[in-house]
Amino acid sequence: MTSISRRRLLQTSGLFAAATALGACNTSPSGGGGKGAKGVLHWWDHSPNLQAANKKTWAKFEKMPGGMPVEYQYHQTSKLGQALQLAKQSNQLPDIHTNVGLNLPLPALIKEGWYQPIELTDESLARVKDSLIEGVHIYDGKIYSFPIAATKQYWAANWFNKEMLEKAGLDPANPPKTYDEFRAACLTIKKKIGGSTYAWIMNLGFPGRVAEQVTYLAQAAGSTATISGIDFKTGQHIFHTDPYVNAIEFLLSLQKDKLMVPGSGNMNDKVARARWATGAAAFYFDGPWCAGIINKDLKQFKDKHDVGPMLVPEAGKQVTAYRPPQGGMFWLSGQAKQVEAANLLLSLCNTEEYFTEVANGMPQPPPNPEAVAKSDAYPSYKKLVEWFNQDAFIAPIPQVRNPDVAKAQAEEKGVKPGLGELVQGMFSGDVKDVRTALKQLSDKSAKERDRAIAEATKKGAKVTVNDWAFPDWQPRTDYGPDKYKK
Repeated sequence: MTSISRRRLLQTSGLFAAATALGACNTSPSGGGGKGAKGVLHWWDHSPNLQAANKKTWAKFEKMPGGMPVEYQYHQTSKLGQALQLAKQSNQLPDIHTNVGLNLPLPALIKEGWYQPIELTDESLARVKDSLIEGVHIYDGKIYSFPIAATKQYWAANWFNKEMLEKAGLDPANPPKTYDEFRAACLTIKKKIGGSTYAWIMNLGFPGRVAEQVTYLAQAAGSTATISGIDFKTGQHIFHTDPYVNAIEFLLSLQKDKLMVPGSGNMNDKVARARWATGAAAFYFDGPWCAGIINKDLKQFKDKHDVGPMLVPEAGKQVTAYRPPQGGMFWLSGQAKQVEAANLLLSLCNTEEYFTEVANGMPQPPPNPEAVAKSDAYPSYKKLVEWFNQDAFIAPIPQVRNPDVAKAQAEEKGVKPGLGELVQGMFSGDVKDVRTALKQLSDKSAKERDRAIAEATKKGAKVTVNDWAFPDWQPRTDYGPDKYKK
């Protein structure tokens, strides 16, 4: 493994491991890092579950030499990307922010001036250096972020209302696990409860989340691709294959049977989750952060909820999920002025104390499992994290094997409509043929990758489409650092 210092080139050979306050701050919408007040550090994020951990960290930071007050703004997940775009255009970006909604790979975001490198303290760097990956956290040998969450997770768990299941004569201790069981449970709820109660609610108004959830459901149905739609073994785009088609058609059947809450097409995750918690539906698919949001904003639902694993197409099929190594959560803006202070604060977000507080907030689980075990998290959250450790696996990523892949990714432009928008169109009836639409997405995505590879090659990159293929990949295994050394 290559040694790392804060100010020296960081190479990636062998660097791979599994893998995003209010006290001394205010929440007013004043300017960001580009024009922020001197002596104040500006921070934006999309995670209410991290606010308690961040509040304690920011209070500690303010009292340290070189520290200062933090001015914080929370942005709802589906709206953060737009807020950041507007802030960048007016030179009002905060010093530190999360990057949900900026749907480009790290090299492209750096190329467009979104980020600048960070310099962690020696102690913080020593803790995290083995998790840093070129093209994910590092670009051209410079560190831009680091993971504060575990790689092993999925974002389509089956959260449910225990009281509603009991009222319908269903057993909350044995929630549905297959497509057929889920449909049967939904039909029972509709029949026995009726009225204005529906069985299932979806955040269809948030295409990014829709794409994520369909991807995970497709993996549980047998897909061998992450959100990019690229098959691990062949390197080809496979959006149009049976696992995607079957998962989407299953979801569409719930709408057809009038089991989905009307108006779901206009709901983002915040609205859909709140409606679910107030009794509009029995089931809601979501990630691990659902428990933390219940604890923070929907506490009246604390004793009424529980969670089941992600659904599978048929009995006997194991839940399986794949994710690339966890990326960074917090990023230093390219417009940031309080750079030294921001580096110090980011270093404080990489300690055992911080990770325990993170687990207490129940967002994406922290990278060290022991923090979850000793936390005050709900039983539902701890149970789900245990399932993650059993059924979620680390996917291969081409930029670890060939760092020049990141140069091609920097040239890529997003294909529109993407998976999430297409699924929205399927629910609205604007997209009639599921498989044909997905095949067009596969073809357009492959064509765009070819164009990006050609552009990168013109600029000296040594990269081909074969870099995305991992013929030695095996199902339900972690593609760890030893695999890249072959």
